[in-house]
Amino acid sequence: MVALLLLLAAAVQAAAADRLVDAVRAAGDLYRRGRQEEASKAAVDALALLDQRRDPPDFDVASSLNDLGALLFAQGDSERAGQLFQRSRDAYSYLAGPGDTRLATILYNLAGIDVEKGRYAEAEPLYRNALAIRERTFGAAHPITAEVANALGYLMLQQKKLAEAEPLLERAAEAWRGAEGAEAFAAVALANLALLRWRQGKLIQAESLYRQAIEIEEKVFGAQHPEAAATLMSFAALQQARGAISQSVSTYQRALAIVEKSLGPADPLAMEIRGRLAESGGEYQILVVRTSDEAALLRKRLDAGDDFAALATAHSIDPNAPHGGFFSARPADLREDLRTKLAALQPGQISPVFPLGPAWAIVKKISDPAPPPK
Repeated sequence: MVALLLLLAAAVQAAAADRLVDAVRAAGDLYRRGRQEEASKAAVDALALLDQRRDPPDFDVASSLNDLGALLFAQGDSERAGQLFQRSRDAYSYLAGPGDTRLATILYNLAGIDVEKGRYAEAEPLYRNALAIRERTFGAAHPITAEVANALGYLMLQQKKLAEAEPLLERAAEAWRGAEGAEAFAAVALANLALLRWRQGKLIQAESLYRQAIEIEEKVFGAQHPEAAATLMSFAALQQARGAISQSVSTYQRALAIVEKSLGPADPLAMEIRGRLAESGGEYQILVVRTSDEAALLRKRLDAGDDFAALATAHSIDPNAPHGGFFSARPADLREDLRTKLAALQPGQISPVFPLGPAWAIVKKISDPAPPPK
């Protein structure tokens, strides 16, 4: 009789586990098919089944807790997602011990919640623990290990720990670039590495990495995918930082066209890009010297074909001289006499010599400011 009761109890427990797994699977399937309202209801049903469980957790429960947490996180409910991830972590720790690879996934997910909420100090040890588990199990160069290395590297980048970020991001990019089917992940790592190079002051390397990331994304997702638009925005910001304003505006406009076509003109990303375009100024060069005679001589050399940047670097007393006289600004931010001279020029034209305060100046318009976004 006791044996029969035990068998019945086991059967009931197995049936309950099956219902739970099916409910979580159904909720995830509805979410992936875009049926958000039905997915939310299915998630509530799955949560109710979880709350009904009174027996010790098994692997089905541990897995369901994680899967349901991931669904809630995707739906924007990070608070409840974090609670489920914590329960899943506790279940896997109890069932499999602290070195289980499934536990590494939960730690990775929990760290993601902390990062979203700005709790970087709490996220770091979770990422490091997950990384150690995957390194022991799969090796440092495995693509699944690269997932955590990239996340931890980006976390270090956010905290301006560039020396710690560098080997992690380099490792992730190398692992994913060499793995079949991991091209999209490689693009993410390359974009993160580009940001690192930018912050290190290595702008040429950063530009090359952004171009590689964009090329991969366009190949994997298509040239009109929002994923490519996000990287284009980062690339445009780099171009702007380098003073290549006309190129930056062009890249922003390209990203805007993608977002408006795929997500609509009212999407927050589209509005952000339009805001950045509205802040983009024109691109110019300036050469400032102390006397009108020196300015007149330099103007003749420009007429003869001398390079403006070379002359500005060698002779100008303006703060932009070390950069070839290049600068960018919105007209409203310029002093009136300078704004007036630039307004009279077409792109590519050079002004006559004119007084600028106590000095004498020559300016060149490279590009007009970006037109107001529609």
